[in-house]
Amino acid sequence: MRSVSDGVSLSRLNYTKGGHPLVELPWQPPGPPPNPQRAEVVGAQAWNVLFADETRYGARSLLDQVANLLVPLPPTELDMVVRRWGRQGLERWDALTHVEDEHGEPAYGRRRQAELFGWLLRTVSPYAAMLIGTWMACSQPDYDAECACPDHGWVLPEGPFAQVDGAYFTHDWKRVSGSTEAMSWQDMDQGRFGTCWLLTSMQAVIQANPQHAPRHVRLEANGTVTCTLYDGGQPVDITVVPDLPYGHGMLWGAKGHTEDARYAETWPGYYEKAVAKLRGGYCEIAHGGWEKDGLWLLTGRQPQPLDYNSPWLCHEIAGRRARGQAVTAGTRGNGNDREKLAGGRLAASHAYFVKDVDVAGGRLCLGNPWGDGAQRQMWECWLTLDEVRTYIESCDAVDTW
Repeated sequence: MRSVSDGVSLSRLNYTKGGHPLVELPWQPPGPPPNPQRAEVVGAQAWNVLFADETRYGARSLLDQVANLLVPLPPTELDMVVRRWGRQGLERWDALTHVEDEHGEPAYGRRRQAELFGWLLRTVSPYAAMLIGTWMACSQPDYDAECACPDHGWVLPEGPFAQVDGAYFTHDWKRVSGSTEAMSWQDMDQGRFGTCWLLTSMQAVIQANPQHAPRHVRLEANGTVTCTLYDGGQPVDITVVPDLPYGHGMLWGAKGHTEDARYAETWPGYYEKAVAKLRGGYCEIAHGGWEKDGLWLLTGRQPQPLDYNSPWLCHEIAGRRARGQAVTAGTRGNGNDREKLAGGRLAASHAYFVKDVDVAGGRLCLGNPWGDGAQRQMWECWLTLDEVRTYIESCDAVDTW
């Protein structure tokens, strides 16, 4: 396997420092062939509306008129319009969504923006989707690596749900026998963002219900990725351009068992990106959070807090897991997961999922979203009930079916 990897040049990766890649990729458009004359006429009409005076007509009205003109177009003609508009038209379209009304509200709220950009990104060609991702800022979450070096930007992985000869491998080329199925809970490496609260909730949900990820994450025909999340308990589809944060020669966010963007299982990164898009940028999710928020975001159901001081905790968790519930736990601390607990077996202020339970022995096994990036003693940790009471400060469960 190493010889195969060495034979693939890193220059093949479409990586853009400080920006987004723009690459022509193969695309088989659905529907009839384009009518260039109609695309030209409708595109010109929408352009004139787009650049009308929003103070006179209202930004929301202009946006709605543009949508009414473009939605009936078949994908090939919509693609032609997007390409011809280029940077000027797309930036103007994006700017209108930010214009505030007399109440200080943007012309298009968060949910309406998700609908607009989702429809656009799912419909056009891969190249036009990248144009949208580059010039319509609302379509992409902001990414700040919080690193002084300039080697940061976005990369278009070769995945996005890549497998190597039908199986997965770790960063040091060890075969992962338990991870031969796509979108498995074993495929997790947290990366450089502080999103343990989200990723460990994801692991808990997928372990409890292996069908959850395939039903909530899909690769569109043009290469964009759509994740179904829950905003206030209501489902919302978030479609994102298939580029991911990159820096120091590696994927910067969540991934699977390798940091190599050619072979990484990248679906965790797209889940993470979709949540960043929904929440307003990576900065809004990358500095920690509560596992219960992650469970609610992923399932649309309110998590139930468990009494981690109860002598019957193992029995309760075993029963809930048998009913298909996901269970997470958070450790005590002062906000720094570099601090260690339990003799170095746990990270402080960190989120875990309950990986296993030993009812007879009165023990819980906690799984760590750091994955292969952690030493074995940090990757999973068995705790007695006394240790649970000492080191755990939250424990939540949620239905996943």
